[in-house]
Amino acid sequence: MVTYNHLAEALRKSDFAKIVKIANVWPEANQFLSDVLKQAWYGAQVETAMRERPILARFNSDLHQPIVERFKELDRLSLEYSKARVAYEHWKHLPKDGPAIGQLGVLKKEFAKKNKHLPIRKLMEEAGNVIRTIKPIFMMSPLSVAKFLPPESVHFDWVVFDEASQVKPVDAFGAIIRGKQTVIVGDNRQLPPTDFFDKQVGTDDENAEENLVNNIDSILDLFYAKSAPQRMLRWHYRSRHESLIAVSNDQFYKNELELFPSPDALKEEVGLIYHHHPDTVFDRGGSRKNREEARIVAERVMEHARSQPHLTLGVATFSASQMTAIQDQLETLRLETLRRGDPSCETFFNAHPQEPFFVKNLENVQGDERDVILISIGYGRDAHGNLTMNFGPLNQDGGERRLNVLITRARWRCEVFSNLTADDIDLSRTDARGVKVLKRYLKYAETDELDDMPKPTGREADSPFEEEVAYSLRKRGYQVEHQIGSAGYFIDLGVKNPERPGRYLLGIECDGATYHSAQSARDRDRLRQQVLEGLGWRIHRIWSTDWFNSPDRALTRVVEAIEEAKIHVPPSPESPPENDSPDSSEGEEVSESETDAPEPSKEHP
Repeated sequence: MVTYNHLAEALRKSDFAKIVKIANVWPEANQFLSDVLKQAWYGAQVETAMRERPILARFNSDLHQPIVERFKELDRLSLEYSKARVAYEHWKHLPKDGPAIGQLGVLKKEFAKKNKHLPIRKLMEEAGNVIRTIKPIFMMSPLSVAKFLPPESVHFDWVVFDEASQVKPVDAFGAIIRGKQTVIVGDNRQLPPTDFFDKQVGTDDENAEENLVNNIDSILDLFYAKSAPQRMLRWHYRSRHESLIAVSNDQFYKNELELFPSPDALKEEVGLIYHHHPDTVFDRGGSRKNREEARIVAERVMEHARSQPHLTLGVATFSASQMTAIQDQLETLRLETLRRGDPSCETFFNAHPQEPFFVKNLENVQGDERDVILISIGYGRDAHGNLTMNFGPLNQDGGERRLNVLITRARWRCEVFSNLTADDIDLSRTDARGVKVLKRYLKYAETDELDDMPKPTGREADSPFEEEVAYSLRKRGYQVEHQIGSAGYFIDLGVKNPERPGRYLLGIECDGATYHSAQSARDRDRLRQQVLEGLGWRIHRIWSTDWFNSPDRALTRVVEAIEEAKIHVPPSPESPPENDSPDSSEGEEVSESETDAPEPSKEHP
């Protein structure tokens, strides 16, 4: 009572005598008075904010949302306009018809010939400037530059190297000296193709050391050493499911990539899938093949060709021997299918001119990507159940980077075939980082868990506003989870599908910290949502001012969106969505050299 009297007296002196009166006469004050006071306090804060900031008081989502939609439309049109403007500017500077003299005369003369044309190098020497005017962009390999462009024939404002980790400095210098400014795009966590398998027979320590030097000595490494300005491309949305890039993000990119979550949490259609076949055998002392695993992979290829021919497919192996085994098994299965009079699968193997089916080993798969990738590890337990810690190139220096290339090739789905589990790999028997990453990759493929990786659910709400929305939806009987995602980008709320518990019906974005963190209106209002919708999400946005001013009306709109999502058929891998934003390769860094290099835009991934 003494404590109560002291508190009551303090309240009276602070003009809160009504609170004391309510506490004395309200039987349930001990349960609810605190909440009533908080509600009054927060309500007063909202009123004060509205009064001090008239723009909030005037906000109306019915008026604001059409403005956002109009901006998105105009932003897309601005990109199309830029394309047309570039084409028009180029057209204005094309050589006009005139007397056939000078370099234009040389070119017209060549057009008129039927044979005995000048060699390309000679033609570039005599008419290089007019050719560059007509075709201002040359796409060439570094060696083609040296072969076809004489040093004094033509110069460029920009020279851009893509996949720069594959270009040796000695091959790149010829292109660099032909430009005023150089941009290097590449990923130093990946490797160029090497002649590893060609040197397995008869190699010696000296050759092995030379091979290692060639692996790490690229034009990208040189620009790193030069401390050229750098910018990492952080948005990753090639992978249609976060599991396809999660291990690489964890092991190679310090979880700095912004991954966009997929609504397919249980990986019913997309994601990383593990196939354990313990009865298969690796012929360690003989052919160094796992023929039974090769047969299983070949059968999976044929199944894909029959059931999902619209999705492009590639097979990647850890060794050249396993690649050959799969090719042999696949050829046998294709012949058997044709003998039965079923040529339908053959259409698949010839129907994708841009991304044809392939079987490659990890040394030559860099730069490739497909909708679906099948990985055959091949290495594993032999007929006696013995397992060596030898996984070919993975045991060498830089082997982890080869693995990084291999496990990031799939857009929609990646299926791993092995007679191993993560527990079979004993790291006390090897120091190779490539093997350590393989163990982590297999563990994640088996369990969907990485020890220190952010979990898709379980994070706390981003704001009290988000908590209140979730509470209101749960009262209506919906299953709601907070902060859906695994790294970088998180959807505030996800409403689960009761008929398919592993999939989300609707993603709800609240205009909180995530919304405000965007560095441009394009990122905030168009690109992020475009990427999420491309992954199969339906997105509904709740404006905080609407919720504060009219929570019942805002809640009704959310419920309507959820019910509409129940009858909406989510996108499937049958028709991958187009994206007018360039793909952001994981971990690639852009380096620039020479003077007056512009600062890379922060407004675009």
